[in-house]
Amino acid sequence: MTPGLLGRSAAAPGALSLVVWSLVSLEIRAQYRECQYPILGVFGEFCPRNPDPVRRWKALVRERFRGQEMALQMVERTFKVSTYLLEAPAMLHFSGPTGVGKSFLAKLLAEAVFARHEPICGFLELRMSVSWRHTPKEKVAETIEREILRPLVEQLAVCPASIIVIDDIHFLNGQHVRELRGIFDETNPEISCSTGTYKNKRWSTSKAFFIVTSDLDEKMASLSTTMSSQEATNVIRKLAQEKWGSKSLMAAPSHLVPFLPLDPDHLLKIAQDQLQGLEEKIAKMLNQLNSSPGIKIDWIGSLKHESSLASDIYEAVKEETKIYGARPINDFMQMEVYPLAIDVSMELLQNGSRGNTGKKSSLHWAREMATYVSPLDVRKTATIVNNVELWKDKSGKFHTRMETFSGSSNGPRGVLRHDEL
Repeated sequence: MTPGLLGRSAAAPGALSLVVWSLVSLEIRAQYRECQYPILGVFGEFCPRNPDPVRRWKALVRERFRGQEMALQMVERTFKVSTYLLEAPAMLHFSGPTGVGKSFLAKLLAEAVFARHEPICGFLELRMSVSWRHTPKEKVAETIEREILRPLVEQLAVCPASIIVIDDIHFLNGQHVRELRGIFDETNPEISCSTGTYKNKRWSTSKAFFIVTSDLDEKMASLSTTMSSQEATNVIRKLAQEKWGSKSLMAAPSHLVPFLPLDPDHLLKIAQDQLQGLEEKIAKMLNQLNSSPGIKIDWIGSLKHESSLASDIYEAVKEETKIYGARPINDFMQMEVYPLAIDVSMELLQNGSRGNTGKKSSLHWAREMATYVSPLDVRKTATIVNNVELWKDKSGKFHTRMETFSGSSNGPRGVLRHDEL
């Protein structure tokens, strides 16, 4: 063998290792970003998308959103055009009181567009705060770059068609907003910004969908539940002009989407939705709390509660909802109900009855079955059949308990009885 051939053959493994390592690095980076990097158009696409996002959006709204019919119509029109026609960035300004669904609706849009969730790979939410009001003029450009532009660049580099939410822009003044105008420019939308990853490069924002949210009517003196779309738009436009100037893009009627205060019926429906979602949360918590990596918990029981429980939750926070919309309902669930759901999930894991028998088990039987977990995460399934009850006592305190089985003669689930607390 000639020296040349010997040298070439010796170098080949090193070159092959470099190629393999590059591919592995890209895959690791892709997993970290929760996105797929396209490699020669073969290994995937930026943030896999749903084939029909508008249809998916309508389904999500029906299932999970309450109220704001006028806002939904305006958003749907822009969403359709942006999805199928536009080659410029879409921008909507959601404005309305706290807790009426502005940020939640923006996230539903992202869920409708992108097929990969938890987290949604094509979704970036940037929250502004009251500290922006105290930014010195000479520091505005630097602050905008650090807090907004750099995160935007990192996101758009991975997913150019991202949905970007800039929350609470009422904390920004006219100078802040003018610094952002280039992002939404319809003729040449782009960002020029260097980050730790990307240096001296201009990034187009033409494929992105921007949503900014604000609460310009902070004193809740101007908007009401009975307003028409035009009346509400006029109110928001006037407030935006007072805040940022008459020529500000944030005050343009074509971008404004007014959100009205929620009425009691909508707030009650939100409380009902929260209770309906609790069953899914318990099923998810069972797998989070499960200490056996080779076991997947399949809970086939159900959550039982009185039909009046949603009204009880709403009544408990009724006064707060007049100021903060649906947020007090969410807070009540997180502080009062979710801890109980965690407790009952732990009880299900420790004392739950497995399917098709009336015997109790702490899942040791399932752990013994799971002697091997494949690299593809093919796990054994442990089925828990107990129902869970949620109720409120006379003092107004909420409780949960697991229903247990007293026998198996009446079918696979046996006869249900309540445990004494």
